[in-house]
Amino acid sequence: MLKSKATQLILFLSLSLILQTAYAGKGKIHITTGEYVSLQTNSKLKFRAYVAGPESAKQGILLIHGWWGLNQEVESWTNKFASLGYRVIALDLFNNKVTTNPTVAKKFIADMKQSEANEKYIAALNYLAKHDRKLAVVGRSFGAMQALEASMAAPEKISATVMYYPYGKLGTDKNKLRKINTPMLAHFAQKDFFLTPAKRDKFVSEINNAGIYMSVNIYNARHGFDKPTSKNYDESAHRLAWKKSNQFLELLE
Repeated sequence: MLKSKATQLILFLSLSLILQTAYAGKGKIHITTGEYVSLQTNSKLKFRAYVAGPESAKQGILLIHGWWGLNQEVESWTNKFASLGYRVIALDLFNNKVTTNPTVAKKFIADMKQSEANEKYIAALNYLAKHDRKLAVVGRSFGAMQALEASMAAPEKISATVMYYPYGKLGTDKNKLRKINTPMLAHFAQKDFFLTPAKRDKFVSEINNAGIYMSVNIYNARHGFDKPTSKNYDESAHRLAWKKSNQFLELLE
């Protein structure tokens, strides 16, 4: 009996580990353990990125972090997408710097050079572009506006773009916007401190006027509703946005 209970315990723990790190989808179990890799841009700029998901995946996702930097929460977000069978890469825009201080985070953004960020996006997308993968770019807050920048920097490499409650510079060159020829999905917060309804309507209008199809979803929530560690986290809005994002990204298949 003792041996039997020990065996059962081992099996239970093994099964629990599998359920925590894998997802049985599309007939396969996808391990979500990620790793850091070193990449290099065409101008020899080196940067790190967190990568997860099966190398044989036919779809890839570029995740772009918010103003806190490439932290453990972004790693978890990467793993979550990877568990669905995507090959996912989250690059580091702030060169190994992370913070929980808004003042420091704003400095990170101010110090970032958009030209270098665009080079990183291209390098990361090139890394993902194997096995004829179709690629999407996804970002939250500051990362959402950078997802738009990535889509403009490499429109020929991207098949879809997902934005969660954008934060940052909203004015965008119409000629650059017109380069985007793929659909977009937007998750907006009705009570957003930054993207107020007036700003949101103007932003959507600019996207539409550039000839871009964007599916707009507005949640009765606040900025940050999708992040589990945010004080504004909203479980209901998070679940609905996650469902809609997954449905949208199925277009990559």
